Amino acid sequence: MWQEYFSYGVSRTLRPGTGVVFETIPIRIDSDADFMFQKTTFVATDDRIKIRYKDDSVGRYIVKGNLDIKTIAGRNMLVPMGLSNSFIPFVWTRPYVISAGTNFIVEAADFSGVANTFHLAFHGSKVRPGQAPWNRRFRAVVPFVYTFIGGAVTIPPNLSAVFRIETDMDSHFVVQKITGIRSGGALVNISEGGRDREWSNVPVHIDNLCGSGAFPNILPSNRFIQRGSVISFTIQNLTAAPNIIEICLIGTKLYE
Repeated sequence: MWQEYFSYGVSRTLRPGTGVVFETIPIRIDSDADFMFQKTTFVATDDRIKIRYKDDSVGRYIVKGNLDIKTIAGRNMLVPMGLSNSFIPFVWTRPYVISAGTNFIVEAADFSGVANTFHLAFHGSKVRPGQAPWNRRFRAVVPFVYTFIGGAVTIPPNLSAVFRIETDMDSHFVVQKITGIRSGGALVNISEGGRDREWSNVPVHIDNLCGSGAFPNILPSNRFIQRGSVISFTIQNLTAAPNIIEICLIGTKLYE
């Protein structure tokens, strides 16, 4: 068995409340693989949110009581320049496995008293049969960083755009960390052209995806990219101002 990085998440605008009435948000786990999560992060208009998690396949809650979201989910912190994030997730004491083709339930309740949009991400791995594609002898293994051609991009207000990273033909690439900058909120969807696979079930808020050089998003497991592949980033600017964004995939080149 081997593990491939993946993220399941939810995005929802919660009704104003007092933390008593919970809204049920199901996450459908893909049928192609079990999912094992290890870290959780969130972004919210207001962090006054109560949360519960339930594994619907066994009818079991994995928390006791109604918890403040800040106690079981990390939240990125902006560095002084206001462009890059420190990725500081909540790390579970051990991985939790959810069976393929089942539902994992997030129950959330606002207690800020106003409409509250939140984005919650479970970072983990799809558990796949066989041997990991990087688990063999290579002629050379070299650290490397990929980013958009030309570096940082600017997305117009309230619009979406697609950007690409093309991996070199000389080697495969294993992604192990993600960093980036942004001047405003955005949703990011990542897909691989070579294998037609996405990295998450829904677009991920950029603050749930990217860290800084000092505090990067260290992936719970590797993400293998075949040589000569195209990685597409569909990015939606959530702000009414131009949004400067750069995303870096940090890892190793594998030379055969």
